Formats: sequence, C-alpha cells, structure tokens
Amino acid sequence: MSVKKPEGEQRTSPVAGAYMLVRSRRRTVGLEVRPDATLVVRAPTRTPVWYVESLLREKAGWIEDKLAKARSHVSLLPRHDFLTGERFPYLGREWPFVVVAFQKTPLTFDEKTGFSLDMATFDRGEVVFEEWYRARARELLAERVHHYAPQVGVSVPQLRITGAERRWGSCSTSGTVSFAWRLIMAPMDVVDYVVVHELAHRREMNHSVRFWAVVASVLPDYDTRRRWLKEHGGMLTI
Repeated sequence: MSVKKPEGEQRTSPVAGAYMLVRSRRRTVGLEVRPDATLVVRAPTRTPVWYVESLLREKAGWIEDKLAKARSHVSLLPRHDFLTGERFPYLGREWPFVVVAFQKTPLTFDEKTGFSLDMATFDRGEVVFEEWYRARARELLAERVHHYAPQVGVSVPQLRITGAERRWGSCSTSGTVSFAWRLIMAPMDVVDYVVVHELAHRREMNHSVRFWAVVASVLPDYDTRRRWLKEHGGMLTI
C-alpha cells in the first residue's frame, strides 16, 4: 500500500531539500520524517515561511540523520500486490496469503493457514484487508481495554478505531480512547503497552513523571515495548 501523503504545500529548502508544509490550527511548529523518507513540517496557519526556513536550518543535522535512516529502510517497506505467496502482518507475525475462488467471505484468517482472499474481491484487496484489520482491532482492543482499565484504576471508556498513520493512540479530554487500526499488526505485548498508555492518560493528561509511574505500575517493562514500536512501527503497513 502506498503511504498516503499529508495534504499541504510542497516546498524546497536550500538546507533540507523538498518538504511538505502542512498548516493547521496548532500552536507550535513540528518536524516529522515519515517512513517513506518524506519531510513534513506542521505549522500554525499564519506561520511565515521565513520562520519555517530558519527552523529547518537550525535542525539541519537532526533532519539529515532522520532522512538518512528513513531512506535506508524505504526499500524494506512491504509492497503488496495481493498475490498468492505474499505475507501479511497480524499480532507480530507475518502470515501466508493466498487468493482462492468461490470463498464465502471476502477475506478469511486461520491460525494454521493464514489469510485467504476471494478472487472476486482481488481488485479491492487493500480495502478488504483494512476492513478486516479494523474489525479485528475493535474486537481485540475492546477486550484489552476492559482487561486493563481496572488495573490502571479508571472506568472503561468509549473506544474509537481510527485510520491514523503516525499516532498509535490518543485520549480525549472527554475520556474517549482512540487507537489506529494498524496497531493490530504489532505483537500483543506492544498492543497492551499502547492500551495502558492511553488509559493512563485518563489519570494524567500529560507525560509527567506521575504519568509514567502509572504506566510502570501496570507494565514495568513498558520501555522495552515502547522502544519496539518506535523502531518497527513504520513497517506495520499493507
């Protein structure tokens, strides 16, 4: 699956090269190097370009390092054509995939044989897979939220499944917790970390020492799980 580009203004900097400038109702300027080696600058609506350019000069070393690392991994990103023999991620494993004829459902999964896609939906393979991942994410994450909420010391919140590409989870001020459907591709212990992380925000809406203490009280090894997501999250795609 090709990575969806953020909507914005394509610009070129003498220091950073090509980048995407995305303006929105935010308060600060943020820099992001995406897994496909695209530099994205997110800025408040009225931020002048000269300020953005000065920030790019200031962060030139960081940008160069991040872009170099991303470019070294671009060729490793999965490229699926939805052909028999490919493999698709689910809960930390790469599962076999076949295209079959006359299957009752568009996509099925079996823990012994992996995924099978009905030939009639071949042209919609990406959509069918996303629908399957979303449904499984809602089911499994609801179960994990119910499991961990008492341990974190909060009530069971409302749950949303989103199409976010770079944000694995979030917690709104109203208490609703949201998770990206792609999270279901990660190992179960990493899924649990993100669940606990967002539930902990219902007690501490920040990343203070107190917040991390809440996370650690439930998952003492949370940092290992967090590191896995940081290092491998870019590979969780179809």
